[in-house]
Amino acid sequence: MRLYVLRHGQTDYNKEGKFQGQSDIELNEEGRKQARITAKKLENIKFDKVYVSPLKRAIETAKIVTNNKLELEIDNRIMERSFGKLEGKKVILDYEERVEEFGIETIESLEKRIGSFLKDIFDKYKDSENILVVAHGGVAQIINKMLDKNNANNNDKNFKEFRLKNAEYVYYDI
Repeated sequence: MRLYVLRHGQTDYNKEGKFQGQSDIELNEEGRKQARITAKKLENIKFDKVYVSPLKRAIETAKIVTNNKLELEIDNRIMERSFGKLEGKKVILDYEERVEEFGIETIESLEKRIGSFLKDIFDKYKDSENILVVAHGGVAQIINKMLDKNNANNNDKNFKEFRLKNAEYVYYDI
């Protein structure tokens, strides 16, 4: 199986450097354009299943990328990390040291729900060719931490440095 992980297109919060987390923000025009470009890159791949976060920006990206031709399965486990009181605020660099103060979802909680999601799709679709997951930057980081063979030791440096741009994707051969 090949698992494609795609981050949603740009939103105004992305453009303004704000925490989005679980705030339900739509794509902006640049984000729609990015999704159309990604759709061209993926147009010759037949996806057996498409999973998507329940947030508008991910759903809209998935619809554009699949040209509204595939059924989308919404899964709450691939919703972006909650940034608590910081959602809608400008990004600050030391937020990881202040998780409790701001009510931010822990990395451990995020890993648990994404790990559950991955286990389910690997069990259910082990004989499939291509699965597409349309989600968020934080979700993509956790998936990369779990699946990237270069990250086999759960190297924290690799985890923090891995970033998908808006409407960028990566794939893993499982």
